[in-house]
Amino acid sequence: MDLGIVGGTLVTPSAVFRGDLYIAQGRIAAISSDRLPAARTIEADGLHVLPGVVDSHVHFMDPGAPEREDFTTGSAAAAVGGVTTVIEHTHAHPVVDAEALREKAAYLRDRSLVDFGLGAHVWPDRLDELAGVWAAGALLLKAFTCTTHGIPGILPGDLLRLFRQVAAIDAVCLVHCEDEFITADAERRLKAAGRTDPGILPAWRSREAELVATATVVLLARLTGARVVVAHASHPAVVDLVTREAGLGARVWAESCPQYFHLNEDEVLSHGSFRKFTPPARARSPEDAAQMWQRLRQGGIAYVATDHAPATRAQKQEGDIWQVHFGLPGVETTLPLMLNAVHDGHLTLQRLVEVLAEMPARLYGVYPRKGTLQIGADADLTIVDLSGERVLRDEDVVSKAGWTPYAGRRLHGQVVMTLVRGRVVAQGGKPVTEPGWGRWIHGRHYPESPP
Repeated sequence: MDLGIVGGTLVTPSAVFRGDLYIAQGRIAAISSDRLPAARTIEADGLHVLPGVVDSHVHFMDPGAPEREDFTTGSAAAAVGGVTTVIEHTHAHPVVDAEALREKAAYLRDRSLVDFGLGAHVWPDRLDELAGVWAAGALLLKAFTCTTHGIPGILPGDLLRLFRQVAAIDAVCLVHCEDEFITADAERRLKAAGRTDPGILPAWRSREAELVATATVVLLARLTGARVVVAHASHPAVVDLVTREAGLGARVWAESCPQYFHLNEDEVLSHGSFRKFTPPARARSPEDAAQMWQRLRQGGIAYVATDHAPATRAQKQEGDIWQVHFGLPGVETTLPLMLNAVHDGHLTLQRLVEVLAEMPARLYGVYPRKGTLQIGADADLTIVDLSGERVLRDEDVVSKAGWTPYAGRRLHGQVVMTLVRGRVVAQGGKPVTEPGWGRWIHGRHYPESPP
């Protein structure tokens, strides 16, 4: 064996148990209650060993807008946060065909610390490109139902054609659900009233806009048989729409993000552009957040991703609330926040590894090489100390953003070490390997059928 992780407590969706884990040639080779010979060992007494986090929704802006984030800083932040695989798509330089996908993968060959998959964008007048880009190795097809970040919205007629194609090639479509007409009408009315205060955000990107779009998306998914994930579901009613259609036979799932559990709607009034993301935070009371945790525990929310879309502090202050970038940094804080949620009793460790590792790996076709502690899986591991405490601080942020919306929060549970294919890539809150270790992963290399 090349490496043994010994004395730790291993966590899977079905069990928590003491055991030693052994790695050979970058894969998990053995899990044993007895010590086995290994060239090196890492002592994990008092620590928990998790499958590495699979963050299936990040924007590293590279190429396109590397002044906000590049793949090296973004993947370093991921590694520090216990993330071993990311699935990335960049709005500023969208991938729309097979050639662009291969070019991006080649460009990123020496830029990532963690393994990465790539998503492609859906353009309403280029639907004929989807089969080619999927066959070339895109792990998801990203569609918007309203024009956002310069990406054109897909209206219902084109959405029906899109989902028929998605079903025909058995792809996975990740859909940003906000209604084009409701958001556009709200924007016109708010601007006509001369509004530039931060309170425009929840009025512009409203609950109604998200619900109307979600209802259309999940219904069309059921009618076509397409596999569809509703991105960043922001409040319980959105999750319930997805659950209802899934119960009627639709192949649909809800993704959510930490901001919809931890941030409140009215924070935009005091934090302004530093709470500009969309859909916005919806929680108005502790009960709203409690209902989201309930849906996560019970399976209505299939998995958690970050929607990491950073901008620097200076960029977040350029212009008024209409002009500044959407988005939050999050790739390095999600697992710590979720570990704290375990401490607070919101969910179990087993459910944590299911929603942060196994389920996204299954949905996006990289299981069982990723997202699991099975023999033969890539040795992607996150070692955590549940008894550790830390206060989140802007100055500790590795992302080029340099700030976090969760600054000042005291969290129980720390990421101690992150390994990708058996190599330590981060330790003690610092990246410790060079860019280029991370490999491009794509579906045909991971052939187990998705759900």
